[in-house]
Amino acid sequence: MFQRREGPYTMIRARYAVAIAMLMAASMIGCSISTSSGSISTSISSPFQSSSASSPGKAAYQNEVADYTHAYVISGGQFDTFVKGLANVAERNGISNWEAEDVTYVGIGQGLAKAKFTQAQVDVFAKNASGGDERKAKLVQQGYDSAQ
Repeated sequence: MFQRREGPYTMIRARYAVAIAMLMAASMIGCSISTSSGSISTSISSPFQSSSASSPGKAAYQNEVADYTHAYVISGGQFDTFVKGLANVAERNGISNWEAEDVTYVGIGQGLAKAKFTQAQVDVFAKNASGGDERKAKLVQQGYDSAQ
């Protein structure tokens, strides 16, 4: 009989699928999911981050944006759904206007770096996430560069 052999990536994909499903479910009900796999360096203020990121709340929010972005982009979902989930992340962190927060865009860039996006992919995503605002797109790029 023919037996299906599963490679090492099958298990990784299954874990990502479960993690993404949990993240999306949690964002729908307003829960927060944290992982212990994050590095301490992401909680330390980078020279690329705005001074508003130095507060513990903003740093935690930026890290959650990075984790959410990473999980979302590897799932391959629609951009509109990403934006809705990002608004939920902001709301859970007490951010009422995520589009006005520099740390949002830096976190997005860091998430893209975690997802191993190419520069071309970052350029497209930054343009969409920034709504064409060059300053915000640069913040995405700075976040991406700082996480490399």
